[in-house]
Amino acid sequence: MTRLLSKVRGNRLMVLQGPWILRFDQTGRFLLASGPGRAVRRGLDDRLVRTRTLPVRGLLGRRYEILEADEKPAFYRRVYNAALSSLASLPRDEARVWQDRLVRWTPEALTTDREDFDDVYLPISILPPDQYHALVVQITHGCSYNRCLFCDFYRDRRFHVKTPEELDRHLERLRAFMGRRIEERSGIFLGDGNAFVVPTARLIGMLEQIRRTLGDNVAGEFYTFMDTFTLEHKSPQGLRRIYDHGLRTVYTGLETGADRLRAFLRKPGTAREAVHALNALKEVGFRLGVILLVGAGGPAFAEEHLDGTLEALRNLHLTSEDVIFLSPFMEPEDTDYESQARAAGLTTFSEPETARELLRWQQALAALPARITLYSIKEHLYF
Repeated sequence: MTRLLSKVRGNRLMVLQGPWILRFDQTGRFLLASGPGRAVRRGLDDRLVRTRTLPVRGLLGRRYEILEADEKPAFYRRVYNAALSSLASLPRDEARVWQDRLVRWTPEALTTDREDFDDVYLPISILPPDQYHALVVQITHGCSYNRCLFCDFYRDRRFHVKTPEELDRHLERLRAFMGRRIEERSGIFLGDGNAFVVPTARLIGMLEQIRRTLGDNVAGEFYTFMDTFTLEHKSPQGLRRIYDHGLRTVYTGLETGADRLRAFLRKPGTAREAVHALNALKEVGFRLGVILLVGAGGPAFAEEHLDGTLEALRNLHLTSEDVIFLSPFMEPEDTDYESQARAAGLTTFSEPETARELLRWQQALAALPARITLYSIKEHLYF
């Protein structure tokens, strides 16, 4: 029989069950189960994502699936029974505290997080992978452009910038939903798709409002998405003021440096214009997360896509603090990408071909100073 051991690290409970590690937050909610070649992670909206690592060479060695509603109760019972059984390894008083926290989270109780989450947020459609544990504050809804051929993340809502009163209500609901878990968040991510488009004075006012409401210990540093054409409305002085108010990292979908492919994808502006905008951010001191859409346009664009993107990246003033995300192209469901691609005679890479493309891109970009990592939209989970 596998021996169960508990350890408390910070405010969290860690349970060792053979090769498996189970983690629970300070309220007793399940967070993560990880073992050889697989893991199950729980989102704040009570979604469970199972990740399997496969023996595939390179970056695309993982598979993702959402646990269905009928699978979740049995899974929760297993991990909570293991956690409760492990408490005998803790000092008596500490074990009693954790028992009180764990027993309240039945499968039925955990499902209420979904309703509470929906009271705070519109769907959080996507986040950068290093921001899954930030505190998301939706200062805007949707995307100010929302016409890219490859993206259907925000087709369910119109773009809207919150008023100060709306932001106050959002922050109060957010604080009530998170409770003391808010202290565990790693900075503030400003949603939705392009919060950087908010006019400079209004954006700075929002940063100040968030800091007043949540405090400096929570609102330490800010992050957001940005479309490169947004900077047409931002002066160097405005960028400096935004930076000085704590927004230090910007994630942008460059997608490709090939202008013909950019035009097909309905991505505004040229690669040269995008590079100019991103270098303007670097001059102020911003860190960049540059997202590339590997496989977009299929085999017909493969060489042009990589060559143009590599040229654009070499003209960027990247440093070791910046990150390049290789995102395997996933055909969207709610755009006319398929019909447009078919009309243009384009085909899509198979999964093994996409894996080879990712390896090829990783090798081609290896000499750049920025860190290179995978960004699979299937892995997205706000937890």
